[in-house]
Amino acid sequence: MPTTMLVVEKAITQHDLEYVVSLHEENAQDGLDPENYVVVVPVGKENGKVLATLDDLALGNFKGAEEDSHDEPLNEAVVEARAIMTATVGSFQQAGKQASGELLVGPPVDGLKAIAAKYGVDEIIVLTVPHLVEEFFHRDLATKLRKATDLPTLRLMAHVALD
Repeated sequence: MPTTMLVVEKAITQHDLEYVVSLHEENAQDGLDPENYVVVVPVGKENGKVLATLDDLALGNFKGAEEDSHDEPLNEAVVEARAIMTATVGSFQQAGKQASGELLVGPPVDGLKAIAAKYGVDEIIVLTVPHLVEEFFHRDLATKLRKATDLPTLRLMAHVALD
């Protein structure tokens, strides 16, 4: 059974769920085993406060740049990450897909490599909101994973509703 690791920062939207599932429709049509998804949610912010604020400003999210929300206590970050993981795994299961979840604490690349090995992952999809500064300098998570693993790694922009 092919296994895809999906790294998310926010609970998956219906739009993104349908798109991710559609990437593997050929397998189902060809009679191959159904896709298995491992949803991974990093706990806390991978990037620092300065980069997060620059991303907010670059995306026109001035309210987010003003707020001091980039430093959250670990307990709150774990609770938030677990809620995101549970919601996303639930979305896949409601769509009739096999899915499980993992929280990622610590260095993201090493942790994701370990999770990929644990589940025998065949590919990685990083579904995140835009991180313009990191992406410009090729320091985003998908680029790091491409360099650190031999797995196909796809970077997708999460569907974001603007307030």
